[in-house]
Amino acid sequence: MTLRSLRLCTAVVAVLALAAPAAALSASSYLTNDQGIVQSVGPAQIELRALDGSIASFTVSEATRVRLNGEPARLADIRPGHVATVTHDGGRPAVLIRAFGRPPLIASRGVVAALTRNSITIGSDAGPITIPLDRATVFRFRGGPGFRWQARPGALVVVKHRDGRPAKSVNVLKRARA
Repeated sequence: MTLRSLRLCTAVVAVLALAAPAAALSASSYLTNDQGIVQSVGPAQIELRALDGSIASFTVSEATRVRLNGEPARLADIRPGHVATVTHDGGRPAVLIRAFGRPPLIASRGVVAALTRNSITIGSDAGPITIPLDRATVFRFRGGPGFRWQARPGALVVVKHRDGRPAKSVNVLKRARA
């Protein structure tokens, strides 16, 4: 390879290296971000209310990426009340939806199968569910103050918790037979 062809090759590589980011920037310059509070979520659309009170609807496709609290998620995981940013290109389906908010509180109802220091296992229609407990878990009896021992195996309970987090409360609806 001659010196002249080496210089020409270097120049071509430099031009391509500078042109690629410029092309990517020009392609993404049409993308816009809209922010607001999620009003509704459907299988193919999301609706936001902006700070000025206007409502905007965005279509969603299979290619739309969804993130909830920074983690990959499904569109069904987003709930009304979450704060969201939708990245889109005009009337085309959304490219990215980033939502932030607390996961919903789940009320699991069933009969206590086991109660340990760190967890409660209840039998439900969907099968056994084990929910972690911690020092902040409140035990109730029919909505009023209650004790941990009232949630012994055989008792009918409602456990309020967030997915994968310790229970907020265990409400004993019916005591276990002695």
